[in-house]
This record gives sequence, structure tokens and C-alpha cells, in this order.
Amino acid sequence: MPETQLHNTVRRYRRDLGLSQEALGDRVGVSRHAIMAIEAGRQVPSTTLTLRLADTFDCAVKDLFRLDPITELQVRLPPPRPAAPASPPSPSSRVAVGRVGGGWTAHPLPAHATGAADAIVVEGGAAGFHSARVHPVRGMRQLERNVLVAGCAPLLANLAHRVGEGSEDARATWIPASSHRALELLAAGMVHIAGLHLSGGASSQANVEAVRRRFPGRRMLVVNLTRWRQGFVVAARNPLDIRDAADLLRPGVRVVGREPGTGADELFARLLADEPGGQPDFSGPVAEGHLDVARRVHCGAADAGVAIESAALAWGLGFVPLVEERFDLVIPASIAETPPVSRFLDTLDDPGFRAEAASLPGYDTSISGHASTLEAESAGP
Repeated sequence: MPETQLHNTVRRYRRDLGLSQEALGDRVGVSRHAIMAIEAGRQVPSTTLTLRLADTFDCAVKDLFRLDPITELQVRLPPPRPAAPASPPSPSSRVAVGRVGGGWTAHPLPAHATGAADAIVVEGGAAGFHSARVHPVRGMRQLERNVLVAGCAPLLANLAHRVGEGSEDARATWIPASSHRALELLAAGMVHIAGLHLSGGASSQANVEAVRRRFPGRRMLVVNLTRWRQGFVVAARNPLDIRDAADLLRPGVRVVGREPGTGADELFARLLADEPGGQPDFSGPVAEGHLDVARRVHCGAADAGVAIESAALAWGLGFVPLVEERFDLVIPASIAETPPVSRFLDTLDDPGFRAEAASLPGYDTSISGHASTLEAESAGP
């Protein structure tokens, strides 16, 4: 059965009789504010009030109220990335949709994404490309229970799949994003959960301090998803014998760049700060995540790049470890107990998810689910 919304013609009938909202309220025994809410669709009248309205207008109830299928939603779009030009989503673009903070948000899906979309863009570009109208291709209940989680860990795709598979109260969509971008989306109310890893953050303190700085006045949860190693992804058996940052500066060594704001880019910068020999030969456009780094090395488009160990192993490549890190999930405490988000977090302890994650090389989920609570603090002067 298609999702529906209640449409009413109370305003038109009232105006045809020349009545004000207050006068109509007096006739049917409610306040002017109640009439305003009914006309705006914010309030559904009781059966008694519906019959009184129909009697006042001398019409049938079906002439005043009808159920219309929901065909469009107004959604907010994520702010453009600083380094990327703003462009409106084109009609027929596929998007993931969720309700965050009482409003609908939508995230464009990559053209090559194979997963099912939540909606199709009907019209975009309003308010500086920050809003659009979309046509839902899922039921409203499915959209309401969709947890939007932004981050760069490929393991989030496995987790999101298991959330939707094991619950009628929740589903989840992974929005690939760098750590800085994920926190930006969380602060803007565009996602429910942000994934965060900082270069060299083997303990929880680095991530916790980053969250404390970004959300000084809010109570937040920091929940571990996994630990991993980050380093150089190189061709199988490392034929160029790449061992440290100085090797990336050798003539002819082609390096995959990473987007500013990623943990990999920060690691790059820190390593190169100790090597005053110029910049590496960055090959092609910046990579869109860890797996894209490995893909480019695998197909011969580059000789090396910085990514996590699991990405190198997934493509049968060599790996030179540099740092150990935590990947944590950042959640506003105010929504942690809502059914969809609570179910998402419960899935971290799901035996099926833990067994699958343990079988994937390059991930350490021994402390997955361990949480820290950051109490709200006032911002500094």
C-alpha cells in the first residue's frame, strides 16, 4: 500500500463562506490556532470536529479531507566541500534520504553505486543548492528509520547491511567521507553518526579531544568500531622497495594523493615535514577513499599511496605499516537511545557482524563497542 498524507480543503471552504479562522473556530468549538493547524496540515481533527466542519460547510467529509499519495519531499543537501565547486544535483540523480533533527536530509549517491536509492531528485538548486525536491522510491517508514553514517571505513558498509538485515526498526546507509568531512556533516545536522580516525591516534584520546573541540557544548558518545594500521600501499612484493617518506620523493615514483582533511593526508604531511626534498609526484586526481588508493596501485596508475592495511590486502598488494589508529563512531547523546540509532549501535555486538569483521584481514575489533561519554562543556571565550 502506498504511503499517504492527509490533504484538506478547509481553507477554501472557509474563505468561500467569508469566515475568518476565529469565526470558524467559534462555530465548531475550537480555537483559531486549532483551525490554523488543521488548514496547514499540522493537526488531524477528531471525528467529532470533522463532522462539525462538514456540517458547517454543508458538504461531505470526503470533500474536506482525502488521502493523497506522498510523491515528493523537500530535503536539505550537504554543504559543498571547500575544495569542490558547488553544483546542483541534476534531475534523476539518486540519493540516500534520512530524517535528522526533525528534517529530511539527502546525500547524492555516486554514479557507480550499485545499492538501491531512497529517492530520485525531481528539482534541485534552491537556496544555493542546499535543498531539493525528491521523489521517494521507498516507503516513508523505511526513510524514517534510516540511520545515516558518514566516514571512510569500508567496514561501515558491512555494518550498515547487517543493521537493515536484522531489524524492522532500523536500517542504515554508509556515506563515504573523510574524518573532517564526516564531523562537518554531523555538526550541520546532515547525518546521525560520524566516523573519525586521526593519524597516529592509537589511543582514544586523540579522537576524544577532536570531538571535544568540534562539539564543545554538546554531550557526545565516542564508540569504537575498529582498530587498524595505516601505511603505504605498494605493488605486490614491493618492487620499488618503498620503505619511508623519502622513497616517495625518488624520481619516477608516482603517488596517489588524498583529499585534504583525511587522516591519510595528515599522515602524508607529517611524514614529509621531516623530508625537506620537495613534493611527491602525485599521479592523477585525489583518491576517493582507501579502496580507491589500492585500486589505482593495483591497475598500475600509481606506485604508492597512503591507506589502511585492509585495502591493500583486499587487492592483493603490498603494505608498509606506519601507524596504528582507532576508528571511532561519534554520536550525539541526545539521539543515541532512539530506536534506529540504538539498533545500529547494538549491531556492533551482533555475533554475525563480529565473526565477519574478525575474518576480514586488517581489522582489529577486539574493543569494538567500547564507548566514552563526553559531557557537555561550555565553549571557551
